[in-house]
Amino acid sequence: MLRAQARQRSHDEAEFLRTIAEMGRRDPFAGPGTVATLDEPARYGADELRVALTWTRRAAEATQAYADDLVFHLPQVHAALSAGRIDQAKARVFWHHLHPLTPWHVESICTDVLPHAARLTTGQLAARLARAVLAVDPERAREEYERAVTERAVIAYLNPDGTVTLTATGLPAEEAAAACERIHHLATQVKRAGRSATLDQIKADVTLGLLNRRFDHMTTTQIITAMTSDIGPSHAQAAARGDAEPGGTTGALLGRLAGVEVSVGLATLLGRNEHPATIPGLGPVLADVARRIVAGQRGAQWRYTLLNRNGHFVFGGITRRRPNGTGDHSHGGIVELLVPIDLLDELTHDPPDVGGWNRVLVDIAAQYREHTQQLRNIDANPDRRFPTKALRRHIQQRDRGCVGPGCRRPASKSEYDHTWEYQHNGPTTSTNGGPVCKHDHNLKSTGGWTLHQPKPGQFIWHTPLGQTHHSQGEPILHPLPEPNQHSADPPPF
Repeated sequence: MLRAQARQRSHDEAEFLRTIAEMGRRDPFAGPGTVATLDEPARYGADELRVALTWTRRAAEATQAYADDLVFHLPQVHAALSAGRIDQAKARVFWHHLHPLTPWHVESICTDVLPHAARLTTGQLAARLARAVLAVDPERAREEYERAVTERAVIAYLNPDGTVTLTATGLPAEEAAAACERIHHLATQVKRAGRSATLDQIKADVTLGLLNRRFDHMTTTQIITAMTSDIGPSHAQAAARGDAEPGGTTGALLGRLAGVEVSVGLATLLGRNEHPATIPGLGPVLADVARRIVAGQRGAQWRYTLLNRNGHFVFGGITRRRPNGTGDHSHGGIVELLVPIDLLDELTHDPPDVGGWNRVLVDIAAQYREHTQQLRNIDANPDRRFPTKALRRHIQQRDRGCVGPGCRRPASKSEYDHTWEYQHNGPTTSTNGGPVCKHDHNLKSTGGWTLHQPKPGQFIWHTPLGQTHHSQGEPILHPLPEPNQHSADPPPF
């Protein structure tokens, strides 16, 4: 029964991938009522999948590329998946190793390996395929390596526990190996100097310090001194036992960090709640993390965003006032204060006795009293080719991120896009603009997609295959559950 169900799952997956592959080769410019196919995937074919299944662009592009390769380039593997002779995991292994190869090489390797795939684990299959690929075309393997290096990138993503994974791909092997040796050697020296953290923890701290400017202009000796300068008796005892440091291992290090963008509720900074903040592009972070970031970014641009009772954007601007205790420990960055208007009214009439926040609130309240005129000023130059700083900031605060379907690129890292194109007499105003990443701008300019903005901040996309997608920001602040102060265990009766 289990094997029969596994074969059925493989067949269903093969049919699903066939549908995706065929959809990706539909001609988007074939005209109404006409179905035409291309000899290769349409340039923006994956974006149709992205809209249809509410996927991220990365997920849609990756799945569409995989499906197209499996159906059209690796038909033997797709047929084996459809027949249930291999499962989804083994099909992925075949694709991973064979998709760059020529059809002749694919056929040769599949003829040799596919008959044995059912009895091999994915690890055994990968090892056999890797050897076959290097043997059948060493020159292509060299070219593939060089191509991968040209596509090198750094990616950061948020983990469920609130920490971040930072990874680099496509690195030249010799340079990456040298970097690993450098990190290992430096971490070993720090460990020998008395740091009580584990070697892996120290490696992570060293990597961050080298990347985030904390160790700028420091010699190796100075880095070691900085990383061991906070060692006290308890640390020394832990080091003698070989114990790990639980956390906060980099708090006492010297140097200035690169500034980051953080969006946090004013009530959280005032200690009224422990609601998570947001680092755009990553996701939610703990309130304590946000407070530490804000406390070290006095020199960052401080924005305020006023919200109605539903948590939606009303008005925003910048303030040059700072509370007491903020230090200048970073280069650049953005601090966004999320302020419900009701809270602003309350605090204006009953100022908080907390660290000099009163002068920040007075400044925000004074600007809000003039917000009607300020909004007029933002749209006062519709004939400009490029938006003013005030208009760009207003759009970023209103829309939060790229308004493309499902895109999560932060607005501060997207471009101001004329909904009605400037070259077609579209004005440069808040009612005709929104943040759009380069890819989604190209959907409009070359991909045959259309975009409308019936109301400020409400966007409607129409795809060449007839799909419609509505983009409007979620509430910036929305109700959160109260912390559960009670045990989740049932009563003992």
